[in-house]
Amino acid sequence: MEDKLTKSLQDRTDAKLRYALVHLDELKSQDPPSGNDFDRAHQESFLFHLFGARDAFLAELNHYYQAGVASHKLSLGNIRNELKKKMITSPELATLYTIEQDKSSWCCNAKDMRDYSTHVQAVPRHYFLGGENHQQVKLRNPRTGSITERHFIIEFDAWLQKMRELIVSLRQLALLNTDPEKADK
Repeated sequence: MEDKLTKSLQDRTDAKLRYALVHLDELKSQDPPSGNDFDRAHQESFLFHLFGARDAFLAELNHYYQAGVASHKLSLGNIRNELKKKMITSPELATLYTIEQDKSSWCCNAKDMRDYSTHVQAVPRHYFLGGENHQQVKLRNPRTGSITERHFIIEFDAWLQKMRELIVSLRQLALLNTDPEKADK
């Protein structure tokens, strides 16, 4: 594998995680959230970059496994199909698929909200005034109708941490599976 390309792809994935953090930090600075355009734009941008990191990681997997999927056709399914033709399996793709399909997972919930806000309209929000959840804003999954357990900023913080951990662990596994010499770098 070309070291420059590997580093470039990893840098892009890592950048998307940083961009999500930029929007999250700006949301945190505007307490309490008001539901105005600033809040909505940053919420959608956070979700966009959070899953942009996942999409950028797919480019890494395409490269590590030499799947050969064109950059404009990168998807979990397209990479899996190309690897299947070569009789190669990727535990990293399987993990991503499983977590995205598990309707109870943070990843599926976040992806539903990102997809909805990208293609339909803003994710529904529930504002709480008074009581134990005073001034909290929770999000409702547009597909399932379930409401997040925590204030959306706390939820976003957790999702970003989980995405970061997922990518780091899957990247390490992919490097071990495809080129053990690169795994320590």
